[in-house]
Amino acid sequence: MAAQLRRLEDERAILRTLHAYGHAIDYGDEEAYVDLWAPDGAFDARGRSLSDVTRVVRGREALADFAAHFSRPPDGWHKHLLIEPLVDVGGDDARAFSYFAVLREEEDTPFVWVFGRYCDTLRRCADVRWRFVLRIAEVESVDTRYGSLAYVRSPEAPAGVSI
Repeated sequence: MAAQLRRLEDERAILRTLHAYGHAIDYGDEEAYVDLWAPDGAFDARGRSLSDVTRVVRGREALADFAAHFSRPPDGWHKHLLIEPLVDVGGDDARAFSYFAVLREEEDTPFVWVFGRYCDTLRRCADVRWRFVLRIAEVESVDTRYGSLAYVRSPEAPAGVSI
């Protein structure tokens, strides 16, 4: 019974991390965003094939810069939605797979801008919080009429980020 309760508590804590991602990035809460990542964490956004890597952000410093230069209100309105998460916990490590969609507004018109799947690797850290070690965003479809939401508040990506 204790093991089952622990697994349920872990799954709930992991879901909180997965859900907190969208809230932090959509509203520019840089501190909360960075706190979702393990010190060696990495965000990897890919196209349809594994060889089509479009953006890799490694380490907390680069992740903090990524969040600092990401679109946010009132300059841009968007919502990262997490859909149908599946979580598998194994001790202090976990894997989660979920769908995502990003809603966006352009010229007062809302639309689905991008969708795909997240493949997440998480770790229970020393403070007992679950954090991303690796978040792969497999982008399956994107409306290319509109530009990226990343680095819109900066002219170029910093060191530690490949685009």
